[in-house]
Amino acid sequence: MAAAPNKLDTVFFTHTLCPYAERVWIALLETGTQHLLVHIDLSRKPGWYRSVNPRGLVPALQHDGRVQLESADICRQLDSLASEPDLRLSPPEPALQREMEELLRGPCSGVVAAGLDLMAGSTGRHWGIGSGQTAAQREGFEAHLRGLSASLQRHGGPFLLGTHLTLADVMVYPFLYRFSVAKKFSGYDIGAVLGGRTGEWLAALEARPAFRTTSADSRLLLEAFTAHQSLDFFDYETYTCFQLHPHNQHMLT
Repeated sequence: MAAAPNKLDTVFFTHTLCPYAERVWIALLETGTQHLLVHIDLSRKPGWYRSVNPRGLVPALQHDGRVQLESADICRQLDSLASEPDLRLSPPEPALQREMEELLRGPCSGVVAAGLDLMAGSTGRHWGIGSGQTAAQREGFEAHLRGLSASLQRHGGPFLLGTHLTLADVMVYPFLYRFSVAKKFSGYDIGAVLGGRTGEWLAALEARPAFRTTSADSRLLLEAFTAHQSLDFFDYETYTCFQLHPHNQHMLT
């Protein structure tokens, strides 16, 4: 059985296929926070991990001896700890801060829930990949995409609030990436709708090293989606830290 890692200043407990944990991974890299990454096999959780997170879930972040468990709270914590203003994930202008919070509460949150509903279709379960997607499901998903697209148009991109990457981009990207990879099941191509604006936004995010590092290989991820017919297959199937992230093999020590 794996032993608990030694206590360091910042330890990131993750499963590299979890979209909630990917939010935190992106935030760690974008804010330049030095950390130890500890991959937790969610299908065979080590016994010591319950002392970190009694629920046995990821992500968890240990910093200065204290543990934070919710992905959104962790990302905000990392934002507050960024050593340089340019590394912050919230805009300095109060008006843009308020707009970011509105995006997080509205379209960013809504598109995740609507996307999971769309992926399930009329035959699947929550987090499952089903068939029989309805027009109402597609319209519900697109309604939230329109909110994101409107922000892109208003601020001119390449990110939701203009030229500065924010928490709004970081929070929603891991889910939209998965929905985009799984378009063969839902029949919905995120990048092609709404005049292609959301596709350009996703491409701008994917061009950043942090997003490339944290995203699973799209071909391998699609193969896993096809095999398991689920977006959270890693909860019951063993996947090693870099099995779907071969581009990160150099990080393995």
